[in-house]
Parts: sequence; structure tokens; C-alpha cells
Amino acid sequence: MTLRRKFILALIGMVVFMSIVFAGIALSSTQALIGHAETYVQQSFGDHLNQLLSVYYEGHSSWQGVQDHVSQAMTKPPDPKFAHPPRDFQHFLVFNQNNIVIVDPSNKDLGKQLTDLPAYEKIEKQWQPITANGKIVGHYWQAIHTSMVDSKLAKTIGTSIIQGMIIGLIITSLIALLLGLLLTRHFTQPLNRLMEAVRRVGDGDLASRVEVEGDGDIALLARDFNKMTEQLNRNEEVRRNMVADIAHELRTPLAVILGKLESIQEGVLPSTPETILPIQDETLRLIRLVRDLQQLSLAEAGKLPMALSTVNLRTIVGKIMEQFQIEFEERGLNINISGGKIPEIIGDADRLTQVFVNLIGNALLHTPSGGSLSVLLEEVESLPENEVTGEDVSRRLRDVFRRKDDKTEEAGSKEKNSRDESVTGGWVQVTVRDSGEGIPVEELDHIFDRFYRVDKSRERENGGTGLGLAIAKEFIQAHGGTIKVESKLGEGSSFRILLPVRPQTL
Repeated sequence: MTLRRKFILALIGMVVFMSIVFAGIALSSTQALIGHAETYVQQSFGDHLNQLLSVYYEGHSSWQGVQDHVSQAMTKPPDPKFAHPPRDFQHFLVFNQNNIVIVDPSNKDLGKQLTDLPAYEKIEKQWQPITANGKIVGHYWQAIHTSMVDSKLAKTIGTSIIQGMIIGLIITSLIALLLGLLLTRHFTQPLNRLMEAVRRVGDGDLASRVEVEGDGDIALLARDFNKMTEQLNRNEEVRRNMVADIAHELRTPLAVILGKLESIQEGVLPSTPETILPIQDETLRLIRLVRDLQQLSLAEAGKLPMALSTVNLRTIVGKIMEQFQIEFEERGLNINISGGKIPEIIGDADRLTQVFVNLIGNALLHTPSGGSLSVLLEEVESLPENEVTGEDVSRRLRDVFRRKDDKTEEAGSKEKNSRDESVTGGWVQVTVRDSGEGIPVEELDHIFDRFYRVDKSRERENGGTGLGLAIAKEFIQAHGGTIKVESKLGEGSSFRILLPVRPQTL
């Protein structure tokens, strides 16, 4: 059943339920009103009759002939000044001073003593005195009737209410149906568009979008859906580009290897170390590419193996600078390592070394001769604004140390608790800055993507595979840290890394 049909049925059901409730309330109120009206009419009739009897006694000084007088008064047209109930409600008795019945419209109890009546005790409690000239000359008793509720008038009123309820129910149900059709069309139309877009996405159309109108819940859902499809579309584009890039990266070395081997087999080239060396170089290039892709995939999946130990970042950076010393001298670069004393951290020395090799190597490639390259190491107390939240950091750290703590569960549990307590102990910031050509602003959001190169025309031998920065980002995040880049064309680039401070002992 569709949502629209459910809404219409619910609206009609609510109308029927409310009609039945209001009809029950109307019937109960009508019965109570009729009961009050009956009491009022009976009381008015009793007061009138009591007055009639008092006047009669004062005029005759006795009760003789009062039966005929009351009968005549009962048969006359009703005086509009007084209320007269129907005759079936005019059951009353009049007693004289000796408690003898002197007036009885039915004549069956006329002349009887009070004590001879079956309900004399009830009558004696309910009768009213009749006074004449200030003296009690008799008593008047009127039966209290409650049958008016079940009378023809009451049934007629009840029938009218039920008929009105049925007519009103039909009219309101038709109105509810019409309003339901209009309202549900208005309310469910955006939802239907969203459902249609979801079906298109399910069929593979990731470019499907929903038009967003207003600020309601469905509009918010539509915005989230559009964001989701945009992300899916980007992911699909990244996947296609990654497959194409991998194919491109594999095709060139494989073509070189195949060409060399065919030439050797055909005797065009001799099987000498000089001929085999290029084949070995291309094979090593393929091995590095596959290894980098494997490490990148493991890091993204949170399954990167980590050999955690105490790490001195200044020592790592110093060794890397020594390795590149010859290249620095050939280019005439001004190298500088600065900053105060920084604490040691807990991390994987090999992974961190690979990160800084990639960053410093990129800076070396993009810095012209006579330029400068500096590395600043410093301790900061808290995360700068717009950095990753503390919750994300804690989650990353738990993922990092869970892999190590699995080896020794009991000891690792205590170790992890002590580490979690020190998460807020501060951060180590490493900034790698060069005076190279810089990165265009529109490229900054993509430089950490796989196989991405700012200079599309750069040769593979000079530009690398485009995985270095992607690996650096994943390795830093695996340590619970962040990496950011700032750059201006013609002024150089600055990569800033933040890593959490950890205890010095495991």
C-alpha cells in the first residue's frame, strides 16, 4: 500500500472515529438535558397543582368535591403561564388531614388510608404539605418519573442525532477524501521524486539529482540524497581514473620489458648486463608500484600493519636530509632544520620515514636551483582551528593501537588505557616548506588523490607515480594525525603535519 493511500485512509478513519465520539457525546448530553427538563416540568406542575389545591381549600373550607374540581382542571386546555407534562406523567395523590386519599386521577386509590398503600413509607417521605390560611390542611404527593428519556420524544431526538451524524459523516468523509487527495499529492510529490531518483541510482545512474524546495524534512532528505549521489559519483570517477592510471603505469614498464626480451630473443640485442639492467629497473618500478598500492589500500581500510615504538622525528628528518645531501648540493639549495626541543612520539618509524621522504623528495623536485627548503619541528599544546575533531583523533588512535594490542590483550588493555589518557597531552607539528613553483589553488583539493599530478606533462621518471602524497596522508592519519597544504604560485608550498604526543615508554 502506498504512502498516499495510507494517509487518505488514516484521514477518513480519523473522521469516522471523531464522528462516532461526538455522536456519543451528543446523545449523552441530550439524555441528560431531557432528564433536567423532565424534573423542571414535574416541579412546575407540582407547584401549580399545590397552589390550585390551596386556593380550593381556602374557598370551600373543606376538601369536599375536590376530586371533580381537579379532574375538570386537568381536562381544560393548559394555561400557558404554567408547565403541564403529558398525562402519562400526571400520577399524583392528595391526602387530607387524616391521611386519606381525596384526589387520585386513576380513582383506584381514592378513599384509602395512607397505611393501606403499598408504598406508603416512600409516599410519606416524598409528599409536600398543602397550606391554607397558614395551616397544613393536607399533603400532595407526585410520583417522580424517569421514563421521559425512553419516551417517543427522546427516541425522536436520538434518531435525529444519529441521522445528523450519518449525514455529517458522509459529508466530512467526502471532504476528507478530497483534502486527502490534494494534501497527499502536495506532500508525497517530492517524496515520489526522491523515490524515483533512488531507483535510478539503483539502476546505475549516479548523476541523478533531486530538486530541493523548502526547508522541511523531505527537503533535508533530498539535500542529503544529492550529497550522497555526488559522493558516489566522485567515488566512481576516482575508481575509473584509478583503473586507467594503474593500467597506464603498468603498460609502460611492461612494454619496455617485453620489447627488451623480444629483442634479446630475436638476437637483435645481446644478453649482456647492460641490456638486462633496464629490464631489472622496470621490474623494480613495477614492484614499487604494486607495493605502494597495497600499502595504500591497507591504510585506507584501517588494516595497515604498524611496528610501533618510540620515534624521534628530528632524528628521522636529519637522516633523510643526509640522504638527499648530494642532490641538495647539486641544485645549490639552502637547507635548514629548525625548531626547539620536541618530545618523542609513539609510531612506526619506517612509515613516518616514508612520509617525510615523499614530502622532502617532492620539495626537491619542484624547487629550482638556488632555492630553499626548510623543515620546522615544534610542539603545540592543542589542535589549531579547522583541524580534525578530537573524536576523530581518538577513533584513529584506537584503530592504531588496536592492531598492536591484539598481540597481548591483557597487557595491551592497560597500555591502551594509559595512552588514551595522554591523548590531550599535546602535539608535534612538522612543517616542510620550499620556495618552488607552487601549486595552483584549484589543484590543492586533489593533490592527495591517487595518481594525481599537478603537472600532467611531467615524465614518469621525473614525476613519480602520483601515489606519494596519497600514501603520506594515509600513513599520517593511521598515526592519528593530520596533514595540510598551503601554497601560492611562484612562492612555494608548505606541508604541515600534526602528530599526537604519546608516552615515551610502551
